Amino acid sequence: MSEIASTKTNRGATSSTKPFDLTLPLVTAAIFTAATLLFWVQPMFGKMVLPLLGGTPAVWTTALLFFQTALLVGYLYAHALGTFFNLRTQVIVHIAVLAAATLLLPIGVPAITLPPSQGMPALWLIGLFAVTVGVPYTAIAATSPLLQRWFSLSGHAAATSPYQLYVASNAGSLLGLLGYPLLVEPLAGVSMQASLWSAGFFILIVLIAISGLALYLMSQRNWTITSATSKPTERSTNFERFRWVALAFVPSSLLLGVTTHITTDIAAMPLLWAAPLALYLITFIFAFAPQEFAPRTLLLKAEALALAILAAMMWFDGSNAAGLAIHFVAFFIIALARHTDLSATKPPAERLTEFYLWMAAGGALGGIFNAIIAPELFTRISEFPLTLVAAGATRLLMLPNTERWRFHWSDLSVLIVASLGAIALRLADLNAADIPIALVVTVISALAFLVYHFQTHALRFALGLAAMLILLHARHDSNTLEEARSFFGAYRVYKTDDAKHVILSHGTTIHGAQSTQPKDRDEPLTYYAIEGPLGQAIDALRPTKPSLRYGVIGVGAGASACYGRPTDLWTLFEIDPLVIKLAKGQGAFSFLKDCAPTARIVVGDARLSLSHEANSAFDVLVLDAFSSDSIPTHLMTREAMSMLRAKLSPDGVIIFNISNRYLRLEPVVANTSRAAGLLGITQVYVATDAQKKRLITSSQWIALSANPDALARIAQTGNWHNLQPDVKSTVWTDDYSSLLGVIAIK
Repeated sequence: MSEIASTKTNRGATSSTKPFDLTLPLVTAAIFTAATLLFWVQPMFGKMVLPLLGGTPAVWTTALLFFQTALLVGYLYAHALGTFFNLRTQVIVHIAVLAAATLLLPIGVPAITLPPSQGMPALWLIGLFAVTVGVPYTAIAATSPLLQRWFSLSGHAAATSPYQLYVASNAGSLLGLLGYPLLVEPLAGVSMQASLWSAGFFILIVLIAISGLALYLMSQRNWTITSATSKPTERSTNFERFRWVALAFVPSSLLLGVTTHITTDIAAMPLLWAAPLALYLITFIFAFAPQEFAPRTLLLKAEALALAILAAMMWFDGSNAAGLAIHFVAFFIIALARHTDLSATKPPAERLTEFYLWMAAGGALGGIFNAIIAPELFTRISEFPLTLVAAGATRLLMLPNTERWRFHWSDLSVLIVASLGAIALRLADLNAADIPIALVVTVISALAFLVYHFQTHALRFALGLAAMLILLHARHDSNTLEEARSFFGAYRVYKTDDAKHVILSHGTTIHGAQSTQPKDRDEPLTYYAIEGPLGQAIDALRPTKPSLRYGVIGVGAGASACYGRPTDLWTLFEIDPLVIKLAKGQGAFSFLKDCAPTARIVVGDARLSLSHEANSAFDVLVLDAFSSDSIPTHLMTREAMSMLRAKLSPDGVIIFNISNRYLRLEPVVANTSRAAGLLGITQVYVATDAQKKRLITSSQWIALSANPDALARIAQTGNWHNLQPDVKSTVWTDDYSSLLGVIAIK
């Protein structure tokens, strides 16, 4: 049965001197610990499963979706428990649920787990999360709203404002999120991390048990059940529920949208994925703090400016530090405005768990839209601009009542003009590159200013944002030949301005290029150029055998295959079926069709696939498995190197592309290869200006072999030097790796 409202009697207060009260600090500590564990387990378990799906950033996006959904389930459980049972039963049941969850500890990935080679990896990944970490995570997720509910029933002096404890929850979340990559990951392997997390889980159970008992005893001492004076609890209206969901949806969707946008289109720098989530949590701390961080009217103006700027920036290249900073600041302002409005509309403590439930529902819907629906519907990162329009529309729920629902047919004028302009652009077939940049800046700036001027009229403001993005979508880039998207990323195939080359890109990273000139059609370019380290190494190895057995990890556009001779055998390992389609289909690239039409193609994660190959099966292994600038950590560990060595013939060679804008990978590979008994040489190749015009790019490659003679032959072909281990660095293993020590922003 539900708790019955009651009145204070203050029985037992026999002295004017009150003893120091430990109840509030104890409850705060329990909530803080629960939140820290929640945001510790997210990156920890994400790291555990990352190798199964090639290290793609989409794993993190899907992980966020799962944890948002699990949070919703936890809040639903908390709401049901807090609504239908008395305080004593709530405490007993929740402790029992937590105790049952300990049977699933320590957290880990089952050894028999294998991802699907076809279908939707996101759904498989969500299922894996559910059966491994789902129960402990959901039980912890319910802790904060339950403890706040218990605190509101205790009769404590601060019981009427339990929402202040939500600040402690988000502070703990921030500690767990940032503490993992900065403190936990560099100091412990994942098995030790899981053990430490389990210890924290047991500590949490003790804290909750003590807190629950203290709050229950306090409620019995300080409250008298008086049904005669109790007032019935007001029920939430459907409008309130919709408002909570909508206001929570936008920041959640923008969180994933900004993360995908900056890691795909701006910079795939490691640890950058955590920055938007950290900002997201900080906005909750400010929004739910007892003191107002900023007036709502000021936040509404700042949010309108942020939305207009983000919509305008979609027209320009923001792949620099300034663009990154603008995205972060704008996201922070928008999320803060929404969460501040949520805080301002929070209901009395009696409906606390319902409030959190609907807020979590909005967050989960944002995750579903970005991680599940968008990759299936869109060929580019379209969810980000769509959410900007949704943010403009939901300002209807934030503006004063007098300004909320005003409508006039003239509100559609900007959208109509923009639509007509978009049609005109399409009919004119005018290439975006042919439009003077000064004209674009002038028009978009004026339109952004006009949209900002609509800030007090939500509908007109949203339509103005939509107009800006309709024009953006209508902008014709005649160089683009194909755009496609999968779980693993968004790809673009386009031709250069002079139409002499076709390029495959993933975000800001080029994955291959091919000449359109018949005589140069089969010449490898970019990282794979004949003059570069890969070409040098293969040129040195060809004379050793009349037939070489190649294994290539990462297909790209398929350029590596054009180093082959008719007698050579090729096996290509690629995790993304879409990449194979782009490289092998009837599209822009013909490397595979021209040079290796009989190549065996294996779909799936390369390490898992290679483990099923026979030992000594390859003479040359080419590793080029980068997803944008994200690295396949699981292919760079000591165990991975040992496995790769086993797949090589006695004089075989591994040729590893470690080109990266944000990481120093040479010491990592040096340490792990040496631990696996491999020798190495490396070369940093710097392309000349003339070569860059031919689309030959600078790169760094490493050649590894157990046979020093094989490396000596390669070393004679170019500016190679011996690979030197870094004695100050810890060797990466399947259990331990940390990007913190190898970040190098260039």
